Amino acid sequence: MVKKFGIIVLTMLSSIVALAQKSDADSTYTIIDGIKVPLVERRYVANTYFQDNWYVGAYAGGVYNWGSDCSKAGFFKKIGPAFALNVGKQLTPVSDLRLVVSYTRNTGVTDDQFTGFGHPELNHKTFKFNAYSLGVDYMMNFTNLICGFRENRFLNIYGIIGLGGSMSRDYETDAYSQFYDNSHAAQLGNKDKYHNRQHSLVNIRAGVGATFNLSHKWDLHVEAVNHFIDNSYDGNPTTGNIWDGRVDVLAGVTYHFKNRGGKDAGFYYPRHDMELYNRKLAAINDLREKTRLRKKEVEEMEPDTVAVNAHVTYTLIAFDGGSTTVDRLQQTNIYTTALAWTKAPQSKIYITNSIAVDNKLYRGRAEAIRDILVERYEIPASKINIVANEKTIHPKGDYIVFIVNE
Repeated sequence: MVKKFGIIVLTMLSSIVALAQKSDADSTYTIIDGIKVPLVERRYVANTYFQDNWYVGAYAGGVYNWGSDCSKAGFFKKIGPAFALNVGKQLTPVSDLRLVVSYTRNTGVTDDQFTGFGHPELNHKTFKFNAYSLGVDYMMNFTNLICGFRENRFLNIYGIIGLGGSMSRDYETDAYSQFYDNSHAAQLGNKDKYHNRQHSLVNIRAGVGATFNLSHKWDLHVEAVNHFIDNSYDGNPTTGNIWDGRVDVLAGVTYHFKNRGGKDAGFYYPRHDMELYNRKLAAINDLREKTRLRKKEVEEMEPDTVAVNAHVTYTLIAFDGGSTTVDRLQQTNIYTTALAWTKAPQSKIYITNSIAVDNKLYRGRAEAIRDILVERYEIPASKINIVANEKTIHPKGDYIVFIVNE
């Protein structure tokens, strides 16, 4: 059974460690194709680096023993102190892995076989022994699993399963073992019954826990974990039960270390607002397509004027929906075009659009471009023309066209 349980635990743990270890959502903005994409308040659950989401805990409480003849002793007589330390990591919002080391002061109960040795007064007497345990626990966050992930939730309920080793020793059974024949010949039957011998055994753990969030770094943690251990755990392996065991009831605090880059521990990361980027990119691509079609129309037109050598510059200026404000990227485009004009100051400048829109929004955008050209780059206003339809532009000589999105 122990071997099967170990295989199941290892299978579960191996299925959760193959997770991505990197997230780059740790800047205030990013530049994509020259467009500054800001962070927004909406957030998402991100994968983490290996060094993220580690914690340590210190717990204290009590242990309740069950097993060989324990039913013959009172409830409170089977209780002793317990202490535990752990170090763990949140692998995902629903799964933790932790290493636990613990000490418990345990209680055993003698059986009723002393009557045959003439000492019935020693039947069902309690004795103490120490146990030291080391194990690995897998913890599943039922709250996040059922209710959905939420960072810094006040209460989280966990299921706990684990596997490890337990060493029991320092049995207070000298008063009992002297009434048993523990000679070498008798050990096959008695198995060192009540002898003060150390036992190193496999420890299977299962229980539940609850964590109360106190701050970004500190949690209050309580748990009750049952341990299934071989029948020799209490120094009395000759009874009919297969398992001895104990229940550890612990409470304590957990400290969460900061994540990579100094961020608070957790899986909450701000995300970038790609809607703004996609909107601007769509507007630019739309203007490019319309400009391509317009150039094709011009090339196919029958010439009705004398052919002259002329240089034409097209510049696309995209505005956010409903806005007349020129953002930094578009200001760069205006600067580049204004610099080109200084090399051919005889050129005319036209601010227009490709679908003949002449409304308040278009006029506001066109005037915003004109004001930058006049005030910042000192281009004469007489060189700048605002027209509502690109198709009406048929100048001779060099000219520059600013096409505004609708």
